[in-house]
Amino acid sequence: MPKIKLLLFLFLFTFLSYSQTKEATIMVNARAQKNRILLRWAINSPSEWKKAHKKGFVINRITVLRNDKILPKPEKTLLTVSPLRPDVLDSWIDLVQKDGNAAIIAQAIYGDSFEVTGAKEGDISRIINMADELDQRYTFALYAADMNFDAAIKAGWGYVDTNVKANEVYAYQISVFESPKVKKASAMVGLRDYSDLPAPTDFIAIADDKKVMLSWDYETFKRIYTSFMVEKSADGTNFAPIANTPLVNLNDKEGNPSKTMYYVDTLKVNDKQYHYRLYGITSFGEKGEFTKPITATGMAGLSVGARLTDYNIINSNEVNLMWDYPQESENVIQGYEINLAPDDKGPYKVISKLIAPTERKLKYNEKEGLYPSNYFTITAVGKNNQRLTSQSMLVQPVDSIPPARPIGLEGVIDSLGVVRLKWKPNTERDLRGYRILRAHNPTEEFVDIYHKSFSGTEYKDSVSLKMTNSKVYYKIAAEDMRYNISEPSEALILDKPDKIPPAAPIFKDYESVDGKVTLKWIRSYSEDVVGYKLLRREKGLPNWIEIKQMNDTIQEYTDNKVENRKVYQYAIMAIDKSNLWSSLDQSTITVMVLDFTPVKTINFLEGIVDREKKKIVLNWDYTKNKEKILGVSIYKSSKGNLPTLWRELNADIRTLEDRNLKINTEYEYHFIPNLQSSTPARQEILTVVY
Repeated sequence: MPKIKLLLFLFLFTFLSYSQTKEATIMVNARAQKNRILLRWAINSPSEWKKAHKKGFVINRITVLRNDKILPKPEKTLLTVSPLRPDVLDSWIDLVQKDGNAAIIAQAIYGDSFEVTGAKEGDISRIINMADELDQRYTFALYAADMNFDAAIKAGWGYVDTNVKANEVYAYQISVFESPKVKKASAMVGLRDYSDLPAPTDFIAIADDKKVMLSWDYETFKRIYTSFMVEKSADGTNFAPIANTPLVNLNDKEGNPSKTMYYVDTLKVNDKQYHYRLYGITSFGEKGEFTKPITATGMAGLSVGARLTDYNIINSNEVNLMWDYPQESENVIQGYEINLAPDDKGPYKVISKLIAPTERKLKYNEKEGLYPSNYFTITAVGKNNQRLTSQSMLVQPVDSIPPARPIGLEGVIDSLGVVRLKWKPNTERDLRGYRILRAHNPTEEFVDIYHKSFSGTEYKDSVSLKMTNSKVYYKIAAEDMRYNISEPSEALILDKPDKIPPAAPIFKDYESVDGKVTLKWIRSYSEDVVGYKLLRREKGLPNWIEIKQMNDTIQEYTDNKVENRKVYQYAIMAIDKSNLWSSLDQSTITVMVLDFTPVKTINFLEGIVDREKKKIVLNWDYTKNKEKILGVSIYKSSKGNLPTLWRELNADIRTLEDRNLKINTEYEYHFIPNLQSSTPARQEILTVVY
């Protein structure tokens, strides 16, 4: 076939249903009409697409449903007696002369070379030339097949099944003849799936200076229509297409799908009303329903803007603004908008409703108060929504009123001494920030610790946990842009985490009497002390033994669990609310126990009178586990006389007879044990009448 030059006028195209993947796959689309079923397919690989020209496509139809019942054994029918291949070149002549899309397909399949001419430099040719020739043939052919279903059938990429029944549903399988490498595709459809093609939605027109931008919902209908056609009318009755070829969306890309499709129509004149309507075209060449007509009229653009000329400050909340605008241009605008920003660079916000074109002044009232510096601009809004904004005008009201007193101050101190404060923000528009004030006790003057205005409502400070003050005091004051400072907030009192042990109590006196040790001390002067504990150990031993825990009101304790002539060390410690104990360095005392109380060592003593034998038998016994007894000294006397030493016995003797007696005499026996230790033993006296 001789070289054919193809002419494309408006657009680059995309075959919407296909994309390149690693696996070659057939993509199929099916459409039910009233008495027939249409099929369209393509391969997503240019190389396999080219091979399929020779091998052809095979269509199997499987009847899966009849009379709303699933067939237990689906009925399979081969619809292609021989594989579908492109018709021979000579048979394309008539169709090519009627439609350029058929020429594109024929050239793509049979042409010796393939090039595109007639496209503007930088548009389609620049993009297409980036691909190799096979990709060009493949891409153009698939697009052209979407534009002409008859040409797609002729190329072997479409099929019309007329031998169908209304009570059946079919599964169509499309495969490349003897090519298992290409994944086959299926589509299930029946005549009952027929429905009218809908009209596109959200069809709107936005008029501008000698042009109208048309837009419509593309995302909803891109699976139904491959292209669209806009028709235009000057009288609302006689419509004609605005382009020679259907419109295709060039902006829809994988990963960034397009939701709306746009078309800009140019107008010869403004102030003339035009009517527009829209319909979609499927890949089978079907035309969908028309939208309802919409109208648009071109509008002259803005050529001059408004200009702020003067102002008059009424109070800190109100200002009068004045501006100029040519009276002869009022007919091209909708009105004016006033914009305000606290800085010349913005951002600006609109502070007024649309003001009528004939107005030249505005009283602006701001309940929260004007900024210290107010930058106003005015925008002229054209009837086509075009906007022209003026240069800014500075307005600075006098301000001597301080901000409101801050509220909601709260905070916490962590274990490392880090303080986190927060408070409710003030609402003044001219707020500069806050002054952070701190004191270490309630009588101290509060000091500004940030030294300048702090912006924000959360502040982090740090305090020393080694200082003796247990609390920290904070206040904040608000400051405006004119350096007016508010009354400070109420003081926030924070308890510091207690890391300092309490001051140690001090022993002031002690007494060792009758084998008991009485201790007295001066309490700790720390305010947070909640109790004490008393410790004891024998001198020379390493470990302390806790002997008593007491509350903060006790200042004296008697220890009666001590042994005579031993030396003890006592210690006292204070504990505070944070369970910190005071040091022992200055809170110990050493005491020797001295007990001169005689020790009872004889626990049994009796005297038995035997007048027949003229004697008194004395019996006695000693206590056990007490002092070691060496013996006993016995002193004897008659009543009214001084006792004299009568006997000295060792500890083994526990009985004794006395025969040196007189009748009718009362005798006293004084038993004085002799102890190994220097501890005195208690004397026991026995009186016996003979």
